Amino acid sequence: MLSPARAAAYAASVAAMVLLASVDRFGGAFALGLFAGLCYARSNLLVVAPAYILSVIAFSPTPWTLLCVAVPVVLYIGIYFAFYRLRRNVNIIFTTAAAVASELVHAVPEMLYGGGVTEGVLSVVLAGVFAFCAQTVCYAVLLRGIKTRFTPDELVAGGLVIVVFAYAAACAGGDGFRLVFVLVPFFVMLAGFGRSWTAAFAVAALAGAGGTLAYASPCFMAYTCALAAVCAALSPLTKWASAAGSAAVYAVVWLAFGEAGWGWQDLVLTALGAGAFLFLPRGALSGLFGGKKGTAAALGIVNRNRTEMSSRLTSVSKVFCDMSDTLRALESGENRYTPANLAAEVSRNYCGRCSEREGCFAALGGGTAAVILPMAEAAMSRGKVTILDMPPFVTSRCKKMYNLAAVVSSAAEAYRRRIDETGGMNETKRLMSEQFAGVSLVLDSLARECGERVSFGEEGEDAIAAELLRHNIVAGEIVVEGEGAAVSVALTVRRSDADKTVLPRIVSSRLGTRLEKISVTPRGDECVVHLAACSVFEVAYGCAGKRRGGERVSGDSKTVLCPSRRRRLFALSDGMGSGEDAARTSRSAIAMVENFYRAGFDNAVILTLVNKLLCLTSDENFSSLDIAVVDTVSGGLDIIKMGAVPTFVSHRGGVEVISCEAPPAGIIERAVPLTCRRQLYDGDMVVMMSDGVHDVLGEQGVLSLLDQTPTSNPQLLADRLLEKALSLGAEDDCSVIVLRLYAR
Repeated sequence: MLSPARAAAYAASVAAMVLLASVDRFGGAFALGLFAGLCYARSNLLVVAPAYILSVIAFSPTPWTLLCVAVPVVLYIGIYFAFYRLRRNVNIIFTTAAAVASELVHAVPEMLYGGGVTEGVLSVVLAGVFAFCAQTVCYAVLLRGIKTRFTPDELVAGGLVIVVFAYAAACAGGDGFRLVFVLVPFFVMLAGFGRSWTAAFAVAALAGAGGTLAYASPCFMAYTCALAAVCAALSPLTKWASAAGSAAVYAVVWLAFGEAGWGWQDLVLTALGAGAFLFLPRGALSGLFGGKKGTAAALGIVNRNRTEMSSRLTSVSKVFCDMSDTLRALESGENRYTPANLAAEVSRNYCGRCSEREGCFAALGGGTAAVILPMAEAAMSRGKVTILDMPPFVTSRCKKMYNLAAVVSSAAEAYRRRIDETGGMNETKRLMSEQFAGVSLVLDSLARECGERVSFGEEGEDAIAAELLRHNIVAGEIVVEGEGAAVSVALTVRRSDADKTVLPRIVSSRLGTRLEKISVTPRGDECVVHLAACSVFEVAYGCAGKRRGGERVSGDSKTVLCPSRRRRLFALSDGMGSGEDAARTSRSAIAMVENFYRAGFDNAVILTLVNKLLCLTSDENFSSLDIAVVDTVSGGLDIIKMGAVPTFVSHRGGVEVISCEAPPAGIIERAVPLTCRRQLYDGDMVVMMSDGVHDVLGEQGVLSLLDQTPTSNPQLLADRLLEKALSLGAEDDCSVIVLRLYAR
């Protein structure tokens, strides 16, 4: 079932085909060109092919004509079937060549037997040129839509198509009625009120050129330009005033040049053309040239939804933060299970029920907790109470001192069990608290990203689209998100425009930020080009390593990854010992670091959580962690160390040594990692190594080697460090990572 709009489009295509085919001598070439354009614009061959065949045969009903019009139909069916099987889009070069070949079938016999060589050559040239122009225009209008802007090549092609149609309309008619006088006022007013009066003047001038070619007189161009000028001048009043003005212009020309062939019949047609425009349906103009209807509303909806999402993420982040604070506040301290509390509890529950309590309480002036305290301290520290731990008051007065010692020892054992249980619960609460805090940070970061404003269809995007058009790039949709170094742009362009190097340069100049193409997503006949802030720097790196003699694998683990488009992470983990166990430990630590970074956790939170997890997994699961994260946009360097040997940062002015006092991850539960930030510049280098290298070379040895190796090649420097360590007798697992920042 055809929609009314699509049915009207097919009807207009058939009418245009008939109009072009009616032209003497070159009607077949023009009709062939329009047929090629409609096929290229994905029109239904079952509609346009019969229309093309019947329109050409109607003005030249011969068997030879039937053969000539059948050739392009068969040829285009074959081309489209071949490209369909190849799963590729049809190329305009092939379809234009097919139009030329089809016209040759008609022109060559005419030149051989009819004698019209010039006319035959001209028909082939016109068929090829008009086919290319018609394909360009039909693709832009029928597929992309008339609401979008046109590129310079599309405007040139459209101008030639208007000239040809005006020529054909000027030749069509009879008895003093000429079709061109209906079409000119209609399309001039349509362009003026729908698009702009500049476009209307262009249409009038091009139509005048076509009529001038048909009538061999410049008077027609003067008429069309005068008509456009009067309609533009009267447009601020009403459409009716412009319509009346168009009729008045022809009336003046008729009175002045009536003897030259201007008659009342064309005045009637001019009035009909202007009247047809006046009686267009109310929504026709907005439907054809309505531009970006609803863009402001859509933009408001998008930004409102992003703001609401940001607010909700912030609220959820606060929930996790509150949960973290609550768990931290609920940590049970071990101060409840102290020797003093133990002594007080035994004094209350045991001595308080003794039959001799009155004498003891009277002699001490209160409870017996003070004299039981030394026994409680001994029981808590050594696990049992002996007679040597009993004060003289107990040994001289208490008749049940051995029972008292047993009670204190039993209570101390219960205290120790509770202390262990409480410690495990506290550790679990601390771990959950830190995890919730990390999730809170991630959600807060997502909330900030969602809160960034998105813009499309505004003045800035229109300026970008206009500048792209000047370079023959059609951008159907432009969406800008963020600003500065966080800006990102998505553009919908033709497939042929996606790889143009001028595209990111134009958008960069308009936004004031250097952008680069990061991905291209196909979408039908078009594709979406994604641009983002260009990295100012990039990182070159080199790695060198050796496993300990006699071991199959190294206990050191190295990793290099890109947790985000602008960040480069280099990590080195040295598992305590060597061999499979050390390698497993270091790989586990590195894997956790990678996953946390990909999730977007904060640096300090990552190392704290890794340390806690390692403490929970094994009693002797120790790993040093040495991490360097480089921001390729700002040149910032984040250094995170736990139990690792110093990192050496080589600047042009010298070498900075960054040391860490924290023990390896997994040894001390509350170890605090070293986190610091440095600024790198073009040519700066960072050297990371395991203790197998550093213990042999020492800090001064590394500094001396850096001074004696003036190279900008990080791989060469890494190899030199390893070779030097081996030459000095290094036997442990050895690993070196050297990275160098360079400007792009």
